[in-house]
Amino acid sequence: MTEHQNYKPRIADIALQAGVGTATVDRVLNNRPGVKEKTVQKVMAAARFLEQSGGRPRVIAPTAAGLNLRAFLGGAPGFANEILGRALRESARMHGVPLALDFVKRTDPMALAAQLRGCLEDGTSGVIVQAVEHPFVRDAIAELITRGLHVTSVLTQMPGLDGLGYIGLDNRAAGRLAGQILGLLCGGKGEIAVFHSDAIYRSHEEREAGLRSVLREDFPDIRIVETISTDDNPNECFRRAQQVLSKHPDLTGLVNLAAGNRGIERALLDSGRATELTFVAFNLTPLSRKALVERTMDAVIHQDMTRIAEEAVTAQIAAHQGKVLPGKMIPTELILRENLKDASNF
Repeated sequence: MTEHQNYKPRIADIALQAGVGTATVDRVLNNRPGVKEKTVQKVMAAARFLEQSGGRPRVIAPTAAGLNLRAFLGGAPGFANEILGRALRESARMHGVPLALDFVKRTDPMALAAQLRGCLEDGTSGVIVQAVEHPFVRDAIAELITRGLHVTSVLTQMPGLDGLGYIGLDNRAAGRLAGQILGLLCGGKGEIAVFHSDAIYRSHEEREAGLRSVLREDFPDIRIVETISTDDNPNECFRRAQQVLSKHPDLTGLVNLAAGNRGIERALLDSGRATELTFVAFNLTPLSRKALVERTMDAVIHQDMTRIAEEAVTAQIAAHQGKVLPGKMIPTELILRENLKDASNF
């Protein structure tokens, strides 16, 4: 008999180890419903760890005393940004770092620039931002860095600013992946429509560049017949998708490089062509997961928001401790109907 064979961890210890409440642990251990499968696995893993080690939960001591974070994401929040926002809060909580989160209207760079400069006066020492590509925002970030604040850009890059870290996809490579899967699913020929978001974010420009490059190189018989700006608005996506479907009866595929997928799905369903056309989108959410299951959507190019959040927070902690502010490219995930169960965050 080993030393820890009869050790039974307490509910409070399992909760602390897993980072959940005691009521959640009680529901899991007693097989009661209402807990997400991912949380169930986390609780069971914590219980196994404590039982096998015979130890107490590992408490992560605050590693960055005096670090106060602000995070700014594009809003109004959609599903993907809500997931990232929750992950940022959770990662900061686990590291014992205070974090205030704001969603800033993505079409108002002056407002974002003003809020960024406000960090110089409110005790903020580190900033995580989804930066729109605009001179006002670029200048505000440069000023923060010059004044000694640590700034990390997430989801979208802003090259040319010394000291600005980046956590997210290689978006040009992600766009090439979207083009490759679209080209293959369309059989290498036909007409497609591309939806984007006014090029507010460099990430969307990079995705479109990657998409066009792979289509040009590998699928010369696929023709882009419409490039449509939607401002990430599902209603605008619906209206414009309806127009495209009506105008191009021979359309074979659509790709959305931004948000607003619900509107495109609705237009496809209303047209009766949902299972006939190829639809590729970005970022797995509860709604895009449902669309994959129902075959309204064929593929999702995904980025792990939990990993992005954790990398962004730990980068800020490293910078606060005097280390080099690291950047990190997150692997691009291709999610199809048959590997949904393996998708990160879900």
